[in-house]
Amino acid sequence: MPKNKLFFAMMTGVIIATSARADSTLETLGNMTQVIVPAYAAGLAIAEPGWTGAKQFAAQFVATEVTALGLKTIINEERPDKSDKNSFPSAHTAAAFSGAFFIHKRYGWKKALAPYALAGFTAFTRISEKKHYFHDCLAGAAIAALYNWAFVDALGDGSVVTVSGDTHGAQLNFNMRF
Repeated sequence: MPKNKLFFAMMTGVIIATSARADSTLETLGNMTQVIVPAYAAGLAIAEPGWTGAKQFAAQFVATEVTALGLKTIINEERPDKSDKNSFPSAHTAAAFSGAFFIHKRYGWKKALAPYALAGFTAFTRISEKKHYFHDCLAGAAIAALYNWAFVDALGDGSVVTVSGDTHGAQLNFNMRF
């Protein structure tokens, strides 16, 4: 099956599945954006010649989600709506920001503006629908950022974020070409 047809089939199935469980329109939109952002990032990666971008996307996405879901089972923080003890961290926010950070790191900050807005919207819906606290969403975004910095290489003239550290401290650098 060609890469574009495979991508379209996967994206359609996931969006349908995630929108079926929501209690409100806002929650439905948040469920959809948590899929649309990484799906868009995956589509960009799949459209590249070869499989390097797709492999890097898959590595950071799987690592992000496994970490987020694993921490949920270990930490057991009760949700604001008291529905269960899977609040920390927000896997929805982690998924959405994994796509936005991937696009930023691989293709540059300009292509990531709309995905960042949609990822932020995902976090907003999780907080406003009382599924997560602010710190849950912040942690989900941080997990996504960490794995993108670790697994994704910049393609072309985008901005670059680097993290380094030693026993005396840590450093975060952001470089951008205008």
